[in-house]
Amino acid sequence: MESVNENYYGEEVLHVEPHGIDPIASNERHGKARNLFTLWFSANLEFATLTLGALSVGLFGLNLAQAAISIIVGTMVGAAAIGFLTTFGYKWGIPQLIQSRGAFGFYGNFLPSLLNFISGIGWYAVNTVLGVFALQWLLPIGFAPDLLIMIIIQAVVSVYGHNLIHFVERISALFLAVIFIVVTAYAMGHIHFSIPVNVKAPLYSGLFGSFVLAIGSSLSYMMGWLTFSSDYSRYLPQNTSSAKAFHSAFWGNVIPAVWLEFLGAGLATVKNITTPTDLVTGLMPHFLVVLAMLAIILGTVTANVLNIYSGSLSLLAIDVKWVRAIAPKRWVAALLLGVFGGVLSYLAGAEGYYNSYNNFLLLLGYWVSPWLAIVIVDYVMHRKNSHNIRDFYEGSGRVRAGLWSFIIAIAVSSLFFNQTLFTGLIASKLPQLGDISYYVGFVVAAVLYMAFSKLGKRPQVDRTAKVA
Repeated sequence: MESVNENYYGEEVLHVEPHGIDPIASNERHGKARNLFTLWFSANLEFATLTLGALSVGLFGLNLAQAAISIIVGTMVGAAAIGFLTTFGYKWGIPQLIQSRGAFGFYGNFLPSLLNFISGIGWYAVNTVLGVFALQWLLPIGFAPDLLIMIIIQAVVSVYGHNLIHFVERISALFLAVIFIVVTAYAMGHIHFSIPVNVKAPLYSGLFGSFVLAIGSSLSYMMGWLTFSSDYSRYLPQNTSSAKAFHSAFWGNVIPAVWLEFLGAGLATVKNITTPTDLVTGLMPHFLVVLAMLAIILGTVTANVLNIYSGSLSLLAIDVKWVRAIAPKRWVAALLLGVFGGVLSYLAGAEGYYNSYNNFLLLLGYWVSPWLAIVIVDYVMHRKNSHNIRDFYEGSGRVRAGLWSFIIAIAVSSLFFNQTLFTGLIASKLPQLGDISYYVGFVVAAVLYMAFSKLGKRPQVDRTAKVA
């Protein structure tokens, strides 16, 4: 009885979450679908979202109307996928990267799990650099000391886990919303709404190509959350309304992302931007800049605790002896991710931010897009009407068709990669296409997985097994 009490989590906020990648039992289920809205809303009210919008004008050369359309399209498509995957969380009570074992197999799933762990580190670094820029403005004691402060704050929340994360996001949402409303009101008077297309922009590649790149950037931002979707809904009761969960996650991402990305695009019309905080400094009175910097710091925390938490779950999904040795518990894995991300943040702080940010966003989408296609097809073909969880653990097999579909799709889509780090064969000959590798990878992965699933033996699904 004592061990049960020690492992019981309930709704306690200041209690280190005892669960890792194990299924969440029915007596641990709690929360409301509306909590998903405040979680995603708060996580997206961050400076990385605002600077993302600046790419559409500052790097790709679009005018504001074109930028707005690209932001809306990319964000809504990605948010719809997040909303759909969110409904998987409370159905099975397991993390997102454990669910993909059904399509990839136990060992085959190590590859997307590793990539998601690395992506968590990457997002952590991107956001932390922005938070440090803001903290330096308020507390100019040097990049390294300010970085250490940011790391400690984010690590504490992530170590405590799911309940504290939801609590922090909930109380942060209103404060961040008020601050960014005020910032938006001041900024609107400075934005040049009639700015023309800039054919001399650093990454301008024709109107169509730049438009595709801008959509891809907004879509990539949403893709950064895709592989986390179920991690924050798996504690919800199994009878949670799918419509409420979907809309809470969908609008919780769309509203803040479209809002801040468009604001970033507008501010990019005002001045050349070398440091991200230039987007707000010099345009507003000093007291408001102080509040904006505090919001940037808080927004960094609200976004990064998700990156650390979900990244740590992905590390645990690589369930082999050496990983269990270095990260026997979820909170240990969270600390490891914080250390790796801190080192990367320090290195990233010395490099050009905007180009690095764009490259990272594109690299992220290259693997998430085919992964998403495989997970969706696997769900529709094999798991839509099942509550079975054994297939994600002892019944997952070694390697399944999802892995081969994934690898082939990435190889094919690499022909269409279009960024400064690498340009694919087809993209180099047709730069006016922009970067359409996401869409190619998604279609190829979906078609291959459907074909491989029909050729191979259909997984045996136990339709009576329920989450305990």
